[in-house]
Amino acid sequence: MKRPARLSTRGLVALGAALGVVVASGLLLAAMSEDVVTHDGLARRDRANLRFFTLHRTPDLVSAARAVTNAGAVPFLIVVAVVAGGLLWWRGARLAVSVAPALALAVAGSAVAIGKHLVGRARPPAALHLVAESDASFPSGHATDSAAVYLTLALVVAIVVLRRPLARVMAVIGAALMTVAVGASRLVLGVHWPTDVLAGWSLGVAAALTVTTAMVLVVRPGPLEPADVSGRAGRVWSGQRRSWTLRRPSARQTLDLR
Repeated sequence: MKRPARLSTRGLVALGAALGVVVASGLLLAAMSEDVVTHDGLARRDRANLRFFTLHRTPDLVSAARAVTNAGAVPFLIVVAVVAGGLLWWRGARLAVSVAPALALAVAGSAVAIGKHLVGRARPPAALHLVAESDASFPSGHATDSAAVYLTLALVVAIVVLRRPLARVMAVIGAALMTVAVGASRLVLGVHWPTDVLAGWSLGVAAALTVTTAMVLVVRPGPLEPADVSGRAGRVWSGQRRSWTLRRPSARQTLDLR
């Protein structure tokens, strides 16, 4: 049985940075929550900041926002998490690694439900809405859930699949850009205040890094070995070939049967 890889000095530094980002995200979320509850700070600028997005939306921008916002919807994210987790497991990743995106989505979704219930913030005026929404506004579920799933998936792929540092950085940047696009689409569509989106990003980042950090500490995953590239598919095929070979009668057995 292959032993989990030990954390290197670089890994410890990365782990420390992740914990630092989690703390910073938590502090930002707490600040956003206080501003929203007390109607102070950044929350006082919400109407003016949202007006910037609604005044500059064009038909093309609205069409793009409608398409992008679907990438942050829970049903779509469930499909992404399940399919990506299945592919990771089939490639040979451990089960705890494969379920990390789905776990991050569950954590983020639960936190969003609690936040919406506790704060109970009203959404922007219905006249600004370009899509139908009826639940509480703070924090943005789309921003939170997309950040949790896409960042967790990018971090997991960077840890267990990719080997080149540049590829790992690009995977995380791509996930971050997708998260930003989903959050911005909620503002273009007029269904969230800017502080809702900022809080959602903070909560989603915290969920992604918490789940990924816990996975690293418990499982200690390392890059898949070259022999594991074929994953479970290759092992299943190899096992089936061996089974067929063992079942095939030898020449002597064939002669004896005659």
